Amino acid sequence: MSKDHPHIISCPDSFKKNADRIAALLKLDSWYEALGYAVDLALRHAEAHVKGRTEVALCTPHVAELMVNNPEFIEAICEEGVVEWLTPFVLGKPKQSNHPATDTTQS
Repeated sequence: MSKDHPHIISCPDSFKKNADRIAALLKLDSWYEALGYAVDLALRHAEAHVKGRTEVALCTPHVAELMVNNPEFIEAICEEGVVEWLTPFVLGKPKQSNHPATDTTQS
């Protein structure tokens, strides 16, 4: 075996096609780099699970940044009962738009 490919993985074409797609979407160099990325994610999840923690596997960069930059806030929200208490307020709040408020007062 060559130095570049010390291990051989046999997989169906559908698997390789999906790995190629992952590589393209993540701008990775190859399908096997995508496979390595997937294994890294699975390992992080498994290690967190064994330690009794859970980990967010998928989130937007904005949400990840909020979580990293506001650990005390995130920890407080995760306290028992907080989400249940906040839910009616957050879900009942009207969505904000990018449009300025229309003046409905009559002159």
